[in-house]
Amino acid sequence: MNKMIRRYASTGHSTARQASMISAAEVLMAFTATAVGYLAIYGMDDGFWKIMTFAFFVPWVICLPANFYGVKQRQQLIDMAVELKDTQERLQKVNQDLELRANIDGLTGLANREHFIKLFDQLRMESANNVLLIIDADHFKSINDGYGHPVGDRALISISSVFKYILRKGDLVGRIGGEEFGVLLPNTSEAEGEIIAEMIRYEIENILFEPQKGVTRRMTVSIGLTGVSPYEERAISMRNADSALFEAKRRGRNQCVRYSPGMRDKPRPFYEASQRQGPIPIRA
Repeated sequence: MNKMIRRYASTGHSTARQASMISAAEVLMAFTATAVGYLAIYGMDDGFWKIMTFAFFVPWVICLPANFYGVKQRQQLIDMAVELKDTQERLQKVNQDLELRANIDGLTGLANREHFIKLFDQLRMESANNVLLIIDADHFKSINDGYGHPVGDRALISISSVFKYILRKGDLVGRIGGEEFGVLLPNTSEAEGEIIAEMIRYEIENILFEPQKGVTRRMTVSIGLTGVSPYEERAISMRNADSALFEAKRRGRNQCVRYSPGMRDKPRPFYEASQRQGPIPIRA
C-alpha cells in the first residue's frame, strides 16, 4: 500500500505542470463540445469563431487556478497518507520489538519462563508424544561466588549456545530459572528424548570455558526427563521432570534421568523442615 501511494505521488512533474496538463485536457474537451453543439444547432455562421474564441480562453481562466489548487491539495493528501503509513509501520515495528523483549530472555536469547509456558501449552496439544527436559547447571553458585556474576552470565550464554546447536527447528527451549532451562521435544518418544538429552549433556561437558585467562573450568548439567501427554496437566509434567532432575542431582549430577512412577519429589525445604524433630543441622 505504501509503495502504491509513493508511486502515485512521484509523477516527476511539478504542481504547475500537472495543473496545466489537466487544464489543457479540460479545455480541449470544452472546446470540442462547444464546437459540436454550436454546429449542430446553428451551423457554420459568422458567430462560430467568436464563440470558439470564448470556448478556448474562458475554460483556461476557470480551470487553471482550480486545477492548481486541486493538484496542490491532492499532493498534500498523498504526503499525509505516506507519512501516516510510515508512522503506522514504525509503530508496528516498535510493538514487535516490545513483544519480542517481553517474550525473550535478554541474556541468552531464549524464550523466558512466561513465554516458554505459553508455547509449551500450545505445542504439547499438537502431538501425541512429547518429551520435557528440565536442565540445571551443576554447582553454578560456585561460579557466581568464585568469579562474579558477569562470568556466570558468560557460562549461561555458553550453555544456551549448545541448545541452539543441538535442538531441532520445531523444538522449544527457554530459560525458566536462574540457571535452569526447559526443553520441549514435540513428536518425540522418551527413548529419543534420552538420546537428545545425552547429546546436550555431552556437548556442555566438553565446552572449553575459561572464567579467567589461563583458567579452565568444566561445566556440567543435570537433566530430568519425562513424557508429556497432550491432555495431562502442565503442573504434573513439570513436577515429574523436576523429580527426575532431583534424582539426577542425588545420584551425583552430570547425568540424565528419566522419570518413573514413585520417584521422590524435589524436596520442599520449609515443609520438610517442619517434619523434622530437633534443630536443623547447619553445615559450613
